[in-house]
Amino acid sequence: MDVVSYNYYKEGLHPEPWKFLAEVDIPSIIGEFHIGVKEGFFHAGLVVTNDQTERGKMFEDYLNSVIDNPYFVGAHWFQYIDSPVTGRSFDGKNYNEGFVGITDVPYQPMVDTTKPVIGCIYQRRFNKAKK
Repeated sequence: MDVVSYNYYKEGLHPEPWKFLAEVDIPSIIGEFHIGVKEGFFHAGLVVTNDQTERGKMFEDYLNSVIDNPYFVGAHWFQYIDSPVTGRSFDGKNYNEGFVGITDVPYQPMVDTTKPVIGCIYQRRFNKAKK
């Protein structure tokens, strides 16, 4: 296999549980993660923050924990748009977990956080590798 994928719905990649990757020695990727918000929806998701600003900060911390782990090659945010307020038809899920709301308006704290993190991803990884 080329890459091993993990769905990891936590606050970030805490180094201890991932030490086994040194033995596996195969690139890994976070296939799914999200961070929800308590405000405005019936359900905030699996990892919860109080507001959009806190969510942006937690997103930044999560991505940096992936970038700082030499065995990970990336992470995939679970869903671009929030779940419908009335819930998905097949399971009723109505999480606030998207980069944009149900009216297709971006959550500005997520946009403001994503640009600088992605903009320095290679420099951050390179600097960690040199140490």
